[in-house]
Amino acid sequence: MILKALLWIGITMNALFVLLLVYSLFLRMPYFDLHQVDVTGNQRLARDEIVEAAEIEAGINLLTVNLAAVANRVKRHPWIRSAVVYRRFPGQLIVEIEERTPRAILAAEKLYYVDEQAEFFSRLLPGDSVDYPLFAGVTASQLKDNGLEIREMIRLGLGLLDLMDRTRPSIDASGISEIRIDVGEGLTLVTSSGQLIVLGKSNFEQKLERYERLKKFLTRRRQWHNARIINLDFEDRALVRSSDKPRQQG
Repeated sequence: MILKALLWIGITMNALFVLLLVYSLFLRMPYFDLHQVDVTGNQRLARDEIVEAAEIEAGINLLTVNLAAVANRVKRHPWIRSAVVYRRFPGQLIVEIEERTPRAILAAEKLYYVDEQAEFFSRLLPGDSVDYPLFAGVTASQLKDNGLEIREMIRLGLGLLDLMDRTRPSIDASGISEIRIDVGEGLTLVTSSGQLIVLGKSNFEQKLERYERLKKFLTRRRQWHNARIINLDFEDRALVRSSDKPRQQG
């Protein structure tokens, strides 16, 4: 039994030695050297910017590349949501990315892009597009201390904008100058005419329908143009503060 065990140990050691020798030869073969990095999925970002983020050494042996580590380095770029890296022999590394798509802008003393998942991911730089809905009412300290709650408010706001796109209320989404965030109270729309529409945190569809009825009612009474603050954050009514009257309930 001892002789048989020693024989198997010897065979195993020889097999391991052969494998190490073959692997060592592979590491020295030019066939496995990196000659080209291809990037797919990039629209905003330049290829060279992604390759730089990947921190891939030129000419490295592809067998030694830690693909998961490269992908994690690429994903540290604020504009990249996901990344997958794989080898293609001979000499090629493929980096597939998914970029973030700006959906809105958050003003918190500085301006940040917000993606479709309500994540604020990158500061705006000079020359960046500002043609997106604007979320405001947040300070830098609130963003630091209440980031999750503010993200939830933005998610609600994006859902509200989607609802308005579907239902096409008389208040056009393009006529909203900003959406104000209050973590405790919810959302308030500010129109381009300066009208404030308080919506809170829920039941947006019913509140927009109530807004339509209220607008028709005040228009018939020729009072709509005086309505400056419309608070719809109630179960079955609205409060209107007009420019010429203290308060009106409807």
